[in-house]
Amino acid sequence: MKIQNFTLKDVAGYVTERMVWQMLQTFCGQNNQASLSSRTPEEIIIEGKEFRMVESPATKEATRRAFTAPEVFHNDTQTPTDASGIWTMGALAFYMITGMNVFEGKGGETQTPETDIPRLGSAYACRELSSLIRHCLSYSPSERPAMTEIAQSAEAALSDPAVPRKRLTAKSGKGYTASLVKFWPEEMTVVLLICLFACFPAVISAQEFNIPEEMAKLVFQSEDLRSAANKDKVARELQTDRQWTVMDELRTDQNECTRTDKVGSFGLNDMMPQILLKRRGVTNAGGRMRDGRDKRYKFSMLEIKVKAGKEVSYRIEGRLGQQIFAIVPFDKTSDFQAEISCNGKVSQDSFTRESVCYIRLGESIKENDKFTLTVSNRSNENAAFVIVNYNSQKQ
Repeated sequence: MKIQNFTLKDVAGYVTERMVWQMLQTFCGQNNQASLSSRTPEEIIIEGKEFRMVESPATKEATRRAFTAPEVFHNDTQTPTDASGIWTMGALAFYMITGMNVFEGKGGETQTPETDIPRLGSAYACRELSSLIRHCLSYSPSERPAMTEIAQSAEAALSDPAVPRKRLTAKSGKGYTASLVKFWPEEMTVVLLICLFACFPAVISAQEFNIPEEMAKLVFQSEDLRSAANKDKVARELQTDRQWTVMDELRTDQNECTRTDKVGSFGLNDMMPQILLKRRGVTNAGGRMRDGRDKRYKFSMLEIKVKAGKEVSYRIEGRLGQQIFAIVPFDKTSDFQAEISCNGKVSQDSFTRESVCYIRLGESIKENDKFTLTVSNRSNENAAFVIVNYNSQKQ
C-alpha cells in the first residue's frame, strides 16, 4: 500500500521545533528562493525529514494571499523575489507552529511599516526561532534575514541535541495521535507510529501543556522587562490588556527581600499601580487592587523577591478549575525550584523552558479549595521572579 504524503496543512499545530528548523534548512538550501513566494501549506509536501514544493492550481486565492509578502501586493510588477520568498517562509513557519495564519489570514496586503508583528511566546518556540520568524515577516525586504543567515541558524539548531524534539504546544493542544484518522488509513496507524518515533523521538510521549495564549504573552512581556529599555513599551501593552489583574492577595513571606536588600528586578510591581489606575475602576473600596480571586479575571501576576538560599510559600485560594503557574526568573541563570502542594500532594506536572518554570496542578480546584505555591531560591544571591497564574474558572 502506498503511504499518503503529509502536507504542512496536515501537521500545522502539531509539529516539533526541530521539524520547523528542518523546513527552514531545506528551503534555504535551494537555488531559487523566489519560487517559495506565495506558496501555501497545501503546496509543501513532507517526505520523512524532507520538504518539497508542488504547484496546486486549485489553491484558493484567499489562501495564497495569506502567505504573500507585502511588496508583492504593492508593486506593479508583482514579481516574486528571494526576499518575498523569505517572508513566505516566515509565514509558513508561523502557521506550522500555531496552526493559524499570520495577520489574520490577510498576509502582507494590509501590513505597513507600523504593523506589529506577532510574537511567539516561549510556550510555542525558543527565543532564537521566534526572533527569526519575526524578522522574516518584516515589512521591509531589506530588514529580513538573508538565506545564508537562516541556513546558518538552522544548521546550528539542528546540530544541538538540546533543541526540543517534543511537540510544540499549540493552541489546540492536540497531539499527533489525536489526528491520525484524518489523513491515514486505519491499518497504517502502527506504521505511522514507528515512523514518528524514528523521525521525531518522544513526540508522542512528551508531556503536553496547553499554555493559554494570554499567559504566554504575559510571560514574554515579563522577560522583556529584563531590559530597562523595554519598560515603557511593556507598560503600554499591559495597560491596554484587560485580561489580567494583580495577584495582590498573596501574603508577604518572611523570606522575601525588603527594600534594603540588593536585588536586580523587573520593576513590575512598581509600574502596576499606575497601569491599573489608568484603566479606571480597578481598585476596591479599601483602595487595594483587584486580585487573582476576582472572577472577572483568569490571569493574574505579581513580582516577588526571594532572599538567597531561602524559600517562600504562598497560600492561594479563591481559584476554580485548572491552574497553571509560570515562574519567570529575572536572572536567566538563577538556580531555583517551584512546586505546588494541594491536599498533602505535591504536583509533579511541570517543565522548564527558556529558564521559565511552568507548573500545572494535577487536579481541578474547587471553589473553596486552598493550595500552596512554594518558590525556592537555591542561589547564593537574592533573586526576583514574576509569578503568572492561569485560573480557568471552569470545574
